[in-house]
Order: sequence, then C-alpha cells, then structure tokens
Amino acid sequence: MEYVSKAELEKERTPSELWNWVKQKNDQIYYASDEGRKALRLHKGRTKQLMEEIYPLGIWAERKFGSTDQILLKPVIGSQNYDAIVIDKRTEPSTETYIEITQAHEGENDYWRRCQLLNKGYVFSNAPVIKAGKGKNLQVSIPETATPVEEGVKNELDRIVDAANRKANKNYPDNTSLIIFFDDTELSEERLKALNLPTLDDFVKKNLMNLNLTFTTLYLVGGAKVVFREYPIK
Repeated sequence: MEYVSKAELEKERTPSELWNWVKQKNDQIYYASDEGRKALRLHKGRTKQLMEEIYPLGIWAERKFGSTDQILLKPVIGSQNYDAIVIDKRTEPSTETYIEITQAHEGENDYWRRCQLLNKGYVFSNAPVIKAGKGKNLQVSIPETATPVEEGVKNELDRIVDAANRKANKNYPDNTSLIIFFDDTELSEERLKALNLPTLDDFVKKNLMNLNLTFTTLYLVGGAKVVFREYPIK
C-alpha cells in the first residue's frame, strides 16, 4: 500500500502550503495504522521521498521564503540530478532554480536506529550499532548506552562533511542549490560554544568550502528547525 502518491508529492505549492501539507500528511500516515507508522518510520515506498526530500524541502522553503505566495516549490520525483524546482514569481518574467537535497546520516545504521525507535519507542542516537551473523541470520542490537554530548556533536559534523563529499565533483544544472539536512538536536551553536569548538560558519569555511561543489549556494537545514544556514559558493 502506498500512503502518499507521486502526484501528491510533486504538486506545486507555496512555502507555507508545502510545510503545512508535509506536517498534515506525516500525521495522517503516522496515526492511521500500525502499518502506516511502520512505513513512515522505515521510509518504505513513497514515504521515503516524503521524509528524505519533501520534509527537508518544506523546512527550507518556510525558513527561506516565509509566507509569500510569489514562490512555488515543485518537487520532482525520479533519477534526475535535482529534487525540486523553485519558481520565483517576484520578478517578471519569473525564474526557475533547482534544489538538490542530501541527508547527513550514518547510512545503513540510520535504518537500524529507526527500526529500534519503531519497536521500542526510543533509541540511543550515538550508541554503537552491533551486528552479528549475516543474511537471514543477521541480528542487530543497539545498547541503551548514553554517550558524551561531544561525541554526538562530532558525529553530526562528520556526517555533514560526508554528505557534502557525496555531492562533490558532480555536475548539476546551472542555478542549483544544495541542501544538507541534518539532526540539529545533536548539533547547535550553543553546544559548539559549550564544547569550545569552532562555530558552524568556521566549520563550513574550513571543511566544506574547499570541496568542488558545483552549486550556487549551500544550505545547512536542521530537522528540529533550530539551525538554518546559507552559504554562497564562489
């Protein structure tokens, strides 16, 4: 069963319409049934695009543009080298730019954490993912072990660098921006300051701006809507 259609995902919406629709659709699927909750947690079927592309796009659009009706977001589901088109009607004629979205996560282990979150209702986000056996005999466990705050912050910073590296040295259409979507419950300016680590701006300048990113702009967008950063790429 598909809980959201391709047509729904690709519908043109203003920033406010998109963000409100994403939240409503998320709640609708999550509370409809146990199967819907499982599909959403594990990013099954089209809920994968909903959570990994449209959800970040909705946060970005609301933070970037606010409540204007002069901007339209058109997600594009498929294998093209962008995830959405931004139609800007504030100028005459209107202009179109492109958005590519990538996740700063830990790959397969992110899936196993979501499995435990689904099954137990909680998961320790920085505890090790322990695997035993292979194939059908694979058993995965995540111990209920708290880890230092500093470890969570550094893990998230490393994932941001990995996400940027995955997009480096690739060709994208002119006027394409990159959104790196990450967990800002782990990483925030307050935590960086408390740990005497460089600011997010200094981190980006040192670790990301030297990469061959063929984008016009880089955005760091936090899933908890705490962190939103915009960096023009020269």
